[in-house]
Order: sequence, then C-alpha cells, then structure tokens
Amino acid sequence: MMSMLAAAVFLGAAAFSARWTWWRRKADGLPVLVYHKIGRAPAGSRLGELWVTPEKFRAQVAWLLGNGYTTLLFSDLLKAHKGEKNLPAHPVLITFDDGYENNYAEAYRILKELNARGNIFVVYNTIGKANLWHDPAAEPWINMAAPEMLREMLASGVIELGSHTMNHPDLEKISFEDAAWEIAESKKQLQDALGAGICAFAYPYGAGACNPALRESVFKAGYTFDFSFRQGKTPWPWQREAGPIDRLFIRGGDNNLDLYLQLTRGASRLF
Repeated sequence: MMSMLAAAVFLGAAAFSARWTWWRRKADGLPVLVYHKIGRAPAGSRLGELWVTPEKFRAQVAWLLGNGYTTLLFSDLLKAHKGEKNLPAHPVLITFDDGYENNYAEAYRILKELNARGNIFVVYNTIGKANLWHDPAAEPWINMAAPEMLREMLASGVIELGSHTMNHPDLEKISFEDAAWEIAESKKQLQDALGAGICAFAYPYGAGACNPALRESVFKAGYTFDFSFRQGKTPWPWQREAGPIDRLFIRGGDNNLDLYLQLTRGASRLF
C-alpha cells in the first residue's frame, strides 16, 4: 500500500514538474508577453490556445501591476535603447499579434481601466477586415480592428503599434523580394494611414527571425526592433547582432503560476 502511495506521489510530482518549470534557474532579461485574441474561441476553432478570456487577461495584468511590474510602450523601449532613459526595475512589454477587433473591445478597455500599457503588431491589409490568412474551413474568420479603433487607441497613449507585415505570410516561404516588400511596405502604410512612427516589427509565425538576410531587410526598412516568436527573455541592453527580441507566449490555458514562471524562468512548461 505504501509503495503504491509513494509511486502515486512520485508520478504526481513528476507531472507537476513537467507542466510547471518551477525547478528551472531564474532567467535574466527583458520579458515580453505575446497574446493574440482576448475573448472566447468561436465554435470550430482549432487555435483555442490563442484565446485568453477577458477575465483571465484582467487577472494577469492586475497580477503584473500588483507585483511591481511596469508595462512599457514601444516608445519607452526606444528611449531606453537610445540611452535617453533607464528601464524601470521590473519592466514588461505586453504585445498582441495581428490586430484583432477584440484587442480593442476587450484588451484596450482592460488596460485603460487598470492604467497599464500594451502594444499591437498589426497586419496592414487586414485592418477593418478579417484574419484572411487563415483558411476559414479550418479556422473561423473574425473581425480585425478598424482604422478608427487603431487611431483611438494610439491617441489614448494606452496602446502603440508595430508591424506584422502586409498580409501575414510565412516570410521564408515566399521570395526574398516579396518578403522585403511585406516588411517595408507595412511600415510605410501604417505610418501614412495612422500618422504614427513604427519602430517595431514581429515576424508572422516567427518565420525569418533567424534569417540574416530577412533581419537585415527589417533594419534597412527603418525599424529599430525585431521580435521573434521564440520562447524566452532577452538580455538588456539589447544588441541587434545578438538576434531578435524573444517573447513569452501566453496561452489560453495559462494561469498566474504560468505567468510567474514565464517572467522568472523564461518558460512555464517543457513543451
């Protein structure tokens, strides 16, 4: 009986240690959280982990603020990068990929109420449309933020924008010329349409983040920062020669323990 109990305890501890990486050494560096959709996944969605409920998002932002973290805008990071200001003691960037309408309806509202800040990487050609890069037979289309929503968020000082290309392609599956156009044209169009400087770029699917030629095209287009989808924290001060800025993927099933481990260990799970 005791051996069965001991085995159960061992298996439970092993499962806990596989699910939550409490045993990892603490990781230094800048934490950058990446969200996608704030809301509830529609019927038929195969990407449920990309949806974080408004209640859970609010709890996570409140946890950050209650534990001494300062949420930053891209412009804050730019000033720190240029040596014009120091980062706060516990900085964190909250980012969203793609630019969904629910980022405006839910995330923006919550950030504003809590006096926090966030940043959205926008796919230019889907503004006011839908997530057209998805096959609707496999993943339902949902609304993207309209131009007036983006302008309101920018004017509020709560949200700043970065580029996520023109059409959300896998940059390593198209020609280099087309990829360079996706990168440069999205910056130009966002700036022209919204009247705001764009200093940050995120690679769709993370593809191309380790490709030297594609990275060079990002900086040639005039961006200061490029962000990967690779899991982890990035040493600060950041040197672009060392690679893109890594991020911490927040899944729909994550809780505040996951958030803590992401921020301190650079990951909350093994896979």
